[in-house]
Amino acid sequence: MESSGSAGGGSRLEAAIGDAIAHDATLKVSLASQHYLDGTSKVELARRHGLSRFQVARLLEEARDEGIVRIEIVDPVAAGRDLAPLARRLGVSSVTVAAERPGESARAAIARQVARLLTAQLPEGGRLGVAWSRTLMHLPGALGQLSRADVVQLVGSLSTSGYSTAQSSALAHSLGAHTRGQVWALPTPLIVDSAQVAASLRAMEEVRSTLDAADSLDVATVSIGAWSEGDSTLWARLRPEEQRQAREAGVVAEICGILLGADGAVWHSAMEDRVIGVRPDQLRRARVIAAAPAVGRPDAVLAAARSGLVDDIVLGPELAEQVAALFE
Repeated sequence: MESSGSAGGGSRLEAAIGDAIAHDATLKVSLASQHYLDGTSKVELARRHGLSRFQVARLLEEARDEGIVRIEIVDPVAAGRDLAPLARRLGVSSVTVAAERPGESARAAIARQVARLLTAQLPEGGRLGVAWSRTLMHLPGALGQLSRADVVQLVGSLSTSGYSTAQSSALAHSLGAHTRGQVWALPTPLIVDSAQVAASLRAMEEVRSTLDAADSLDVATVSIGAWSEGDSTLWARLRPEEQRQAREAGVVAEICGILLGADGAVWHSAMEDRVIGVRPDQLRRARVIAAAPAVGRPDAVLAAARSGLVDDIVLGPELAEQVAALFE
């Protein structure tokens, strides 16, 4: 009999505890709904429920800790601004405007939006191509975890004002750490002194295998350079005579060492034989996300879009307005 009474007492106690927990949860839901949805003050909630202001505050804090209340902060800048009408006019899949956050550079803001698109587009087990630029060097810091994928360096290393060839080649390895896949590095300069030297380098096994790996890219990240001093990383590597010839031929943009005219056509010249990097046909087979940092050169963005080399373009607000103005 004592055993039976003890068991009955235990059941009643468990039931009482269960009722108290349910009442406590119901109270938290009620307080949270009135406070966060209706805007009722903690003082008024205390009066309505016969509690102290401090008890209300404690219960609301517990509601957050227990997941009854979930507060989501949406940064309107984080996703960028999608300009679908402009994308249709350009004939590309998307145009994203990257607004700067406080303390953030324009190039870092563009790289952050490239990272967002890359995270969405890169398939598991895929192959990612990357070309270094002063904008895309900010890419690793903007990335979280990516799908597992191999990484292919699209062009040979180069240096530019304030940046070394080591930083250029390190980008592919840094992205490889994010994707946890094989890295196909390109241990050559972007452009060499002669076609003979370039041919000799392309014949090297490690160079040939990387260039061949670009045949099956799923996604690539590149930068659109305007064809002028300071806007193209290739410009300073060309001889003055080649710079002049390119200008006279109407070149307005450069992507991965590929020179483009205003109509998007690739400019073919002897210079191509000295460049070591991805070919136009290889880029056209991939989903290409392009960063466009050159404010004041909307013609470069238009040429890139017309070339068929890029699918998604990320640019700053000022350049976006300049590109849109081309269609007015």
